[in-house]
Amino acid sequence: MNTVLSIHAGPGTTLPKPAVAKARLVEGMGVEGDRHFGKHPDRAVLVAGRSTYELAARAGIELPPGALGENLLVDFDPHALSPGTWLQIGTVLLELADVCTVCSSLSVFDLRLPKVLLGKRGLYARVLRGGVVEVGDSVQVLSPQSAQNTTFG
Repeated sequence: MNTVLSIHAGPGTTLPKPAVAKARLVEGMGVEGDRHFGKHPDRAVLVAGRSTYELAARAGIELPPGALGENLLVDFDPHALSPGTWLQIGTVLLELADVCTVCSSLSVFDLRLPKVLLGKRGLYARVLRGGVVEVGDSVQVLSPQSAQNTTFG
């Protein structure tokens, strides 16, 4: 079962992003209380996988959760999914949009980190249906076609 391992949101620019037990996601806006809230609907939520942290650890770089600036840390690799894939978390519906670029802000942890995580930092998602997400919630991976035949709410 796919699961939300941790949730991160905060108004500041420093990493790691603060952990929260739950967060409200707002359609078209993102995570309430996060510095990116309302700024870019296609980049509203950053979803990272545990596999990215494992990749860094294999390079000898141990990172605390939230170090990637992610909003949702999940126990599966979102990079194994195609843009356009939908994730259902309770009543929340996300659509994976774009691969997140690796920026120099990650260098605060290790100068090698941007190169190690190139193309693997996480995926941006847009919020199609809002609601509350909590640590431990299950994540259902849906194709857009199957999700259109599902009632949410």
